[in-house]
Amino acid sequence: MSDQSGLRERKKAATKAALCHATLRLAIEKGGLEAVTADEIAAEAGVSTRTFHNYFPNKEAAFLHDFHQVTGEFIAAVRDRAARQPIWDALRDACVGLRMDERFDIAQMQCRESLIRSSPELIKVQAGQFMELFAELLGIVAEATGQSTEDLYPRLVLGSALVTMKISNEDWVANPRDRTLAEAITQAFAQLESGITRPITTPHS
Repeated sequence: MSDQSGLRERKKAATKAALCHATLRLAIEKGGLEAVTADEIAAEAGVSTRTFHNYFPNKEAAFLHDFHQVTGEFIAAVRDRAARQPIWDALRDACVGLRMDERFDIAQMQCRESLIRSSPELIKVQAGQFMELFAELLGIVAEATGQSTEDLYPRLVLGSALVTMKISNEDWVANPRDRTLAEAITQAFAQLESGITRPITTPHS
């Protein structure tokens, strides 16, 4: 029974990934997600439109599925690391450990970011996902710091880490230069750790 259940879950994951990638390909081809229909996405992925709607409520959710999947991995990594590391280190190292540049093509990442910035609906959906991520992680951070989720400190720590993660990712995607994404994230966290009132002098500054 467990083998059959595992096979079903793998098939579901593969179908979701196929629909997500089809959505991105069509959005790039057509110059925006608003020009893409659910019927087209389903056909591109080789499934029925009904199957598309069984997996995703709308095309924006399909487009951002990779982000949703990665945030799930990030939450699990933070929870695991928080049991054995200071919470700030756990957040930083979990972010570095995602190694997005080894998992996704840089050209596609750049196109994806451009499409999101040009779509108010995608921005809205991504913002909602970001707030869900914050809510999921806040309990972990609060517990690690011995405080309540209503207290300022855990919210400030988590907000600072997530903004650092988001901005360093966006900066690297826009201009990788000669850095890996892990190096870019590490540099951004180091800047915050050293104090935000003055920039760190680096060879690239």
